[in-house]
Amino acid sequence: MDLAVSHEDTEILLKDKNVLQESVLDKYRTAGQISQTALKYVTGLINDMYHFKNTDRQLRIEELCLLTDSFMMTRLEQYYKHKVNERGIAIPTTIDVNQIESSWCPEIDDIANLEKWNKDQITREDAPYHSVVQGLLKEGDVVKITLGVHIDGYTSEVSHTMVIYPVDNSIDGQPKPAGPLLGGKADAVAATYIAMEAVVSLLACSLTPEKLPASFGSAVNGYAIRSIVDTIARSYNCAVVPGSRVRRIRRFLAGQNEGIVAEREYKGVIWTESHEEAKLLANTEVKDIAVSQPSVPRVVSAVPTDDFVVKAGETYLIDLKFAPLENLDKKGLVILETVDAYTGKSHRQNQLIARSGAYLRDYAQSHTLKLKTSRQLLTKIDNNGVYPFKLSHLSSAFPISKEGNLDDQLAAISGDLKSFRLGMSEISNNYLCVEKPIQVAQWVPWEHILKSNNPNGNLSYDASAALTLPGHDLPLPKLGMSALKLKAVAKSTRETVELPVIRECSTVILCADDVGVNGRPEVLRATGGSKTCATSWVHSVHEMNKEDPIVQGIFQLGVLSQDKRFGLNIRETQPMKHRVDTPVNDAMEL
Repeated sequence: MDLAVSHEDTEILLKDKNVLQESVLDKYRTAGQISQTALKYVTGLINDMYHFKNTDRQLRIEELCLLTDSFMMTRLEQYYKHKVNERGIAIPTTIDVNQIESSWCPEIDDIANLEKWNKDQITREDAPYHSVVQGLLKEGDVVKITLGVHIDGYTSEVSHTMVIYPVDNSIDGQPKPAGPLLGGKADAVAATYIAMEAVVSLLACSLTPEKLPASFGSAVNGYAIRSIVDTIARSYNCAVVPGSRVRRIRRFLAGQNEGIVAEREYKGVIWTESHEEAKLLANTEVKDIAVSQPSVPRVVSAVPTDDFVVKAGETYLIDLKFAPLENLDKKGLVILETVDAYTGKSHRQNQLIARSGAYLRDYAQSHTLKLKTSRQLLTKIDNNGVYPFKLSHLSSAFPISKEGNLDDQLAAISGDLKSFRLGMSEISNNYLCVEKPIQVAQWVPWEHILKSNNPNGNLSYDASAALTLPGHDLPLPKLGMSALKLKAVAKSTRETVELPVIRECSTVILCADDVGVNGRPEVLRATGGSKTCATSWVHSVHEMNKEDPIVQGIFQLGVLSQDKRFGLNIRETQPMKHRVDTPVNDAMEL
């Protein structure tokens, strides 16, 4: 939708409120520290359960998500109280396992439904969704943890992938991993980490353009960002998963409503199925292809392109997702399939059935609700702001504490969810809220896509399709193939393979010399970094080609990031060290 505000208000919302000054920087930094601390909290719980094995109770994934959200809310209560109008959870905690790409944060009352709908996944330990349905992780799982916090609309989001290792206690009696992760998952972990560090260093070069390697041109732009990520993915035999992005974020505009709000002056690089389609067609001898013209959106500047230049004073979200292509000898396309909660004969074996746990409010829609329960729930939702939310966040029993009686607290939230579900049914049926889709990464053979019959072209409409950015409503525009047809093609072949996904996400602030420390321009990593998001122990057999000019530029960026004196000035936000119940000031040290 277009922003229904006056020109003067637009200037204030999109420009004046996004000028990077010390007060704005401190809100980003505070939100970043809370996110970093919450990430350390949840990874600590997972390590205690599966690596150190020193807990009495095995917490399910649903409980881990709720405890981490409660931790973030408890921390937020200590900062900017009565000083800002809005603060809260920007991204509810999601714990995505293996091939689940995003948004796995089921509610407490969905435990029984998951086991009922996916009985075949419970009985077989080798089933692809055994961990998420059972709610407990197992050795070899790759776990993607995503969460975020905002203060006054200034958002800091973080994602990190950790590996559940088999534990060896034979050395000094201390639990240690029995060995490094090997295979395709290890390739993707290594590639994602290297790409993240390279992109952060490239963005840092926008503050000191004279240090930019010659292979990337004279300015940091979208083409350079895409070339780095694509080169690293190709070197490690991986694919960049659709939905990956390196984009500018602004106040209340952190990508959480992509597909609902058409954001003016969008700056960022995105990866979609259409980008991979163009590469595959360039290497395919196919004639008479009917190229479909995408619809022109009302806000032309909302269409993402690579034709932009990174500037000082901007904040960027780097969200990279890689999938390994191990043992896939053919050309293929990586797509995202949306998981739904509809059961029936059309479902195949090993297909996950689940309903989303997070929702988005669509303020462009209006409707007079009939049920009192629905009206009361919508009031609570509107007070939550423009960020994704879970129904459990609206309960009077939230936030919960691990120190109290956890079962009683969870029972209280489950009781509130019964009435919330009734109200949400009317709200969602009238499109006032939409579900944040759970998506699974799949690989489909390219030859099967080319041979498929597509008589309706792009006229086929998929009502269950995930939210898309303006200009990218068709996944395969050159073939004129709609999302509905692509989904049918993926289901029609036995060669379709589900792929594990590795994800790393970091919020990066480009500080000019007027807001940097000691009057020097610097990059502040509000979230992420090697200290908080240390890479897992992996071993990859792949390496990058040192003869490639892009690879040489990546190596130069690595050298610059390590040179503390003459290189790039990059500073990481550290997690908090004090207790939750300790009163603190608004300004925090790194």
